[in-house]
Amino acid sequence: MKSVRYAQMPHIPMTVRDWPSATITSSPAWCAVDLRDGNQALPNPMTPEQKKQYFQLLVDIGFKEIEIGFPSASQDDYNFCRDLITGGLIPDDVTISVLTQARSHLIKRTMDVLEGVRQAVVHFYLATSELHSRFVFGLNNSQLMETAVTSTRQIRDCAAQMDGSVIGLEFSPEEFTDTDLEFSLDICNAVVAEWRPVDNEQVILNLPQTVERRFPNQYADMIETFTQRRDFAEKTIISVHVHNDMGCAVAATMQSLLAGAHRVEGTLFGHGERTGNVDLVTVALNLEYMGVDTGLHFGNLGDIAGTVEDITEIAIHPRHPYAGELVFTAFSGSHQDAIHKGIARKEELSRHFKGWKIPYLHIDPGAVGRAYERFIRINSQSGKGGIAHVMETDHRIVLPRWVQIDLARNVQAYADEVAKELSSEEVREIFQKSYIDHDQSIRLINYWPRPSEDDPTVIEGELHIDHGGEKLVLQSTGNGPISAFVHGLRQIDGLPRFVLDEYNEETMGPSVEAEAICFVRLRTEDPERAQIGVGTDKNIDQAAARAVMAALNALLKT
Repeated sequence: MKSVRYAQMPHIPMTVRDWPSATITSSPAWCAVDLRDGNQALPNPMTPEQKKQYFQLLVDIGFKEIEIGFPSASQDDYNFCRDLITGGLIPDDVTISVLTQARSHLIKRTMDVLEGVRQAVVHFYLATSELHSRFVFGLNNSQLMETAVTSTRQIRDCAAQMDGSVIGLEFSPEEFTDTDLEFSLDICNAVVAEWRPVDNEQVILNLPQTVERRFPNQYADMIETFTQRRDFAEKTIISVHVHNDMGCAVAATMQSLLAGAHRVEGTLFGHGERTGNVDLVTVALNLEYMGVDTGLHFGNLGDIAGTVEDITEIAIHPRHPYAGELVFTAFSGSHQDAIHKGIARKEELSRHFKGWKIPYLHIDPGAVGRAYERFIRINSQSGKGGIAHVMETDHRIVLPRWVQIDLARNVQAYADEVAKELSSEEVREIFQKSYIDHDQSIRLINYWPRPSEDDPTVIEGELHIDHGGEKLVLQSTGNGPISAFVHGLRQIDGLPRFVLDEYNEETMGPSVEAEAICFVRLRTEDPERAQIGVGTDKNIDQAAARAVMAALNALLKT
């Protein structure tokens, strides 16, 4: 049975919808409202110096419209606006916006604060939903209409007296999504008619989802209907301002762009009243993912996030889209393996898919200033691919698959024991203890392999070994340096019979000075007794000999 606990929003009658099949091909205009809407919602509002720092951050990102405050409601906002104007802190290509209620004395103070400004938008709003107009303010539609027209006229007349200033108008029917759509059209048309835009001038009609009460598709229906039916199509800009009460602000904003909106208001990372405003970072980067040039720059997103966190004293969630610490990180073994293989073949994948595409990575993290080495982080859920990636990227050790499998078991066992994420250094330490650092009951002093004088295809080896304190000198032959070394070790009494089951060699880095690293696995007659050893040295033969000794000492402990 359907619940009737909450009042239901009226249906928007539409028989034909164009927006579901539309495509976003160009960027909307952006207006950052962090310094007004975002600041009003902070437990500790910004200081004047923090506001200036935040304003400069928005300018650096590329915002050309910035709503800087509510100067008629706060002396701090009034002073900040004056400081920006008189201090010459507003770039020539940036337009500031100031908010005011539709009340005569507040409009006057708002116009006063703009004295000497080069260009600005006066944004006035009026609560037009029945919930507000009737039950909060006790006004009917006729009174609302008169207030809107009178306020528009006052702003227009004041602007006309401001020589050297270009003043634009923005009007918001507050709670647009909860307002009768016919009345929204009537009052917005009346505001534009009273303003009388000339030449290329356009009035911004901001249609806010002040409280998110509708699903994104319903909001898009309202935007498309309004856009198609407004009287002054060439003289108006349709703007949207979406809050996130239902968690759909990004979807609602993007669908409103499909429905014909031209402009988006919001904040970085969604700061705002209640559950916040739409996150402009997410919307903009979503559009960039679609190939749209937004004009905004987030190549240093980590620095931007850090600045916002410092100023607002609100931490960004680690899973926040694009900006969160963990959004490009995989703990799952299968995810890590796919990412590791994808990064290794990223050029091939880019050619095949005609663009950047890697498993489990939505965008190229480098585009927002993130580094590859932290994509994969290790805990008990991690697999061989992720561990191999960490060893390769952080320590320049390329693991053969059979070592990956064995090391993964050791890392997972340790992660289970300590019950936490492991650092790259801890993974390297587990590798060292597993395959290199063993108690040496048998120790290599030196090894000299050389081609036989009688047959160059045969290698002769001389092994100097310390076995339990006894110094041994062994002569042996083989078809290669490692074969000769193993044959020599087999001459020692008391050692288990073993064979060289696996062998792999790599270099630790691209330089000619890079050390060689060798991996071996020794297996005894007992199939359960097999051990891996690793050795490093400038000389590949010595690295291999050290690897065999490490594996042999591990066998002697089992």
